[in-house]
Amino acid sequence: MQKEASTPIDQIIPTHPAWMEMDLTALKANFYEIRRRVGPEIKIIASLKGDAYGHGVVEITRVLNNLGVYAVATGSFKDAVAIRDAGIKIKIQMFAGNLPKGINELLHYDLMPTVYNMTTAQAISKVAKALVPIYIKIDAGLGRLGVPIDEAESFVKEVAALPNIFIEGIYTHLPFRDAAGQNWARSRIELFDDLITNLTKTGLKIPVTQSLASSGIASGLKSQCNAVCTGHLLYGGLSRVTPDLGDLSVFKPVLTAIKSRLIHVEYHSDEKAIGTGGSQIIKKGTTTGVIPVGLYDGYRRPAEGKTAAMLMRGQRMSVLNVTLEYTTLNLTGISNPEIGEEVVLLGQSGEERISLEEIGAWQNGGPLDVLMSFERRLPCIYLSVKAN
Repeated sequence: MQKEASTPIDQIIPTHPAWMEMDLTALKANFYEIRRRVGPEIKIIASLKGDAYGHGVVEITRVLNNLGVYAVATGSFKDAVAIRDAGIKIKIQMFAGNLPKGINELLHYDLMPTVYNMTTAQAISKVAKALVPIYIKIDAGLGRLGVPIDEAESFVKEVAALPNIFIEGIYTHLPFRDAAGQNWARSRIELFDDLITNLTKTGLKIPVTQSLASSGIASGLKSQCNAVCTGHLLYGGLSRVTPDLGDLSVFKPVLTAIKSRLIHVEYHSDEKAIGTGGSQIIKKGTTTGVIPVGLYDGYRRPAEGKTAAMLMRGQRMSVLNVTLEYTTLNLTGISNPEIGEEVVLLGQSGEERISLEEIGAWQNGGPLDVLMSFERRLPCIYLSVKAN
């Protein structure tokens, strides 16, 4: 096997040297670990929420399709259309998010709608010209969206009786972070399992049933369902469950680096006030550098009282200021820094490393907040594995 990468992005667009690096081999390894944990008989539905959690929906879907996922799922019509426009023929489950008037568009692109009220179900039945596969979302306890579980059995039967509708799947979502949340999820899964059992007893056999997502898989929860839907674990390093619920170190981040290059270096021979309105005082002998990455590109200012850093030559350089399109760094300690040198916002440089969790902590957020800040804002290099 050999690694294959696109041309380095800073050679393609030297006008704005800033980019993200994605390791598709990590995605593949994470998928196989999920497959190992859930077993070969369980269908895997891959969540593509938020442009595949900021990793690029088309490129990620291509890999997942080749790996043999049962389906992908997203709430973004734009992302679903991008997959179809890329020529990828894969089952696409649409999470809830459309109005009944949008059903025609969903069906035009061969997307499987989610039903969570009778208005949507009737709209699908009315406009469909052939049997349309749908999914039904059940609220088993999250309280966000779905048919209340105590009303679900009668609702599912009523939808099943509508013309031009085929219930391909029924699912619920029960995320959690800690042991107390796990106990809550376990009790709700039992209710969902009972629902599936009762529907089966009445002769309504639904091909896809799903109640476990990343937190359930990570902590080893069990259900009677024949599918799982996972997002956080696929992309590595995003799971929010506490370490006592399971070892997640095997899951590797798909986003391995965010990088830029110095576009300006300045040595300050005297103490001076810099920043907006002279809000920062730098000492005599300080060297500063600027990279073309700012708020517009997805990088956020550190929260009050916190100091962010970036890496250069294996050393941590403190962030002095973040503006709309630039970040200024304190390069003091770097010998003769030069324009064009690499700066690592996320990832490894020498022995030093900056993680999504660390950036999120500086910004009073989490890894997913960081990913969504950068989503679609910087070009990507995708590393992949190609057979010899």
